[in-house]
Amino acid sequence: MKSEIDHTVYLNAYDLFPELASSLLHFIETLHRALIEKGVKQVFFLSREGQPLMRMFEMYQARVGGQITTHYLEVSRRSTLLPSLAPLTEEKFETLFRQYRRISLLEFLSSLGLQAQTRSIAQALGLPEGNEALREEDFPTSLTFTTLKTLPQFQQLYESQRATRRRAFIAYLSELSGGTLPDRLVIVDVGWKGTIQDNLYALLCCDDGAPVKSITGYYLGLVAHGAAGPCNDKHGLLFSGVDSRSPGFSVFNENRALFEVVLAADHGSIVSYEIDELGRGRAVRGQFEEGEMLAAEVFPVLRNVFAHYQRLVNELPVGQLGAGKPFKAVVRSHARMVFKPTSRERAWFSSVFHVENYGVFERSGFSTLTKRPGIAARLRFMLSLLCRRDVGVLGFWPWNTLRERGGFVAATAYAIIRRLQN
Repeated sequence: MKSEIDHTVYLNAYDLFPELASSLLHFIETLHRALIEKGVKQVFFLSREGQPLMRMFEMYQARVGGQITTHYLEVSRRSTLLPSLAPLTEEKFETLFRQYRRISLLEFLSSLGLQAQTRSIAQALGLPEGNEALREEDFPTSLTFTTLKTLPQFQQLYESQRATRRRAFIAYLSELSGGTLPDRLVIVDVGWKGTIQDNLYALLCCDDGAPVKSITGYYLGLVAHGAAGPCNDKHGLLFSGVDSRSPGFSVFNENRALFEVVLAADHGSIVSYEIDELGRGRAVRGQFEEGEMLAAEVFPVLRNVFAHYQRLVNELPVGQLGAGKPFKAVVRSHARMVFKPTSRERAWFSSVFHVENYGVFERSGFSTLTKRPGIAARLRFMLSLLCRRDVGVLGFWPWNTLRERGGFVAATAYAIIRRLQN
């Protein structure tokens, strides 16, 4: 009996952000309806957040009906970058450099999935040992990068791996699709900019005789259009800030990291693609650096979110589409999590971290202040914030930063303003 009681207490301790289930169900409902309206027969959920999203979609489809085939496509910004690029003489690396400019040679090569050759390339460039890890203030204009592009060793490595990984990815996607690539690739991911979709479009749709004609991406949210176009369209289904802000944007956009953290997969990031001994394309997974933390802190929360989600799905009329909560009710319930979280939810969020596997390769923590600032410190912070007029300085979760550094009144005022913007 004691072990059962302890188990119940353990589960309740991780019953955090339960309203995520309602937000995710609304997204899945909207996604399912869009796929049916477009006559989509198969849809590809992108790793890693796509792993729990695909499971949720399958749970919903089993309840309301449908014959859409789901696939789990193992991709990352890193794994899809190199095979999507042009020949070196034509390539500007804009996809990488538009977001990351202060990086090192090691980080540049790692973003291409070529980190194993870093030391030999650094030696060929004449760099002292260890200098390959030093960040350049503006790597794209640095002497290191200029010299790298003229280095025969790098030129040969770049072109050979670009072609090899492109062939391997196409073979992998073809096998996943049942042997034939779809004319239109329909993908689902958590979102924000759709960088992976842009890579896939360049990889699959832009060459003469391209195997795929168009790509459509459906996302929880979009905040930028990236390289979207007529044959590379993107849709933010829960919220979107592209062109104009959708209803509820200020609420759902308040803590996007929460979606990324909770929607965790049980494997590491994808680093590249290769042809195996049987001639099949496969994804190569990298080290699962955050595995221990996810098992201890995130998966228990995700299991509870799934339990709430399953309950909501079970309440839906069998075979009836669009019978979930009204959208305004979903916005209100989501606002509770981001503008009025419990102390346990705030503490949990500060205990987890995110590993960046592209660009800067850093571990991002969400830790809170260990000591409450005094009145003078809070006033200085608010004055600084008002002078800058930039909410971006407030980090992953602006309301929480204001609550810690500016105090209860500042956070409450911010929450009221954000809610009025919807």
